[in-house]
Amino acid sequence: MNTNLNYYELLGVKQNASEEEIKNAYKTQMKKWHPDINKSDDAITISTKLNEAKEILLDPVKRKDYDDYLNSKIHENYNKYTKTKQAENNNKNETYEDNKVTKWQYLKDWIKYAKIPVIRKIIGLIGVLLESFMCWLIKIILIIIAYICNVGSNIIKTSFYYISPLLGFLAVILFIQISANGFINFFRENSSFLKLIIIILTLFVSSFLLPYLSNLLLSAKTFDILYNKIDINLFKLCVDYKD
Repeated sequence: MNTNLNYYELLGVKQNASEEEIKNAYKTQMKKWHPDINKSDDAITISTKLNEAKEILLDPVKRKDYDDYLNSKIHENYNKYTKTKQAENNNKNETYEDNKVTKWQYLKDWIKYAKIPVIRKIIGLIGVLLESFMCWLIKIILIIIAYICNVGSNIIKTSFYYISPLLGFLAVILFIQISANGFINFFRENSSFLKLIIIILTLFVSSFLLPYLSNLLLSAKTFDILYNKIDINLFKLCVDYKD
């Protein structure tokens, strides 16, 4: 048995277990680990821990203090997940990140130790799964759109490269026609040419704007908003975390 388990885990009961359940669990575990029965090297250590668990959990005051300690560990882990520690040197300003726990580790502790109804834990778990899926889906959509933008830009630029002689020829003809008939009269009589020019210019400009849009979608700022703003805030809401 792992001696690093908390007292509830050591006895094999839930945190809201009654005194009777704790007593019965203690008797069951001592039948397995009492040094007179179990001759393993861990028997003495585990039986001592079991006695400590019984003493703490059957005393209302000590049990409350112990529960408060377990709950404080949950928030301590969450702080590791959401915050960054900073250290200052005499000659250098350096920042570093302490070891973080993932939100899934925090969620596991929250489900295990939070003293709330089971239905609230289920709702919180479902909420976290849904918001995580939503953020993952948004990320995939952003990547796909960025990919399409890059591919589209390359296709447009390649197309303009190959048809540029034709466009140059059409531009010369257009210039001659406009010189002969006048700018307003020509486009009044040939509105389709005006539409074609607008389409060509739009495609040409978009070939330069699409890569910019792609870089914006995949920028660190975009993913910072997605994960450190949207994801974190929704996660806090699901587990009812208070700053």
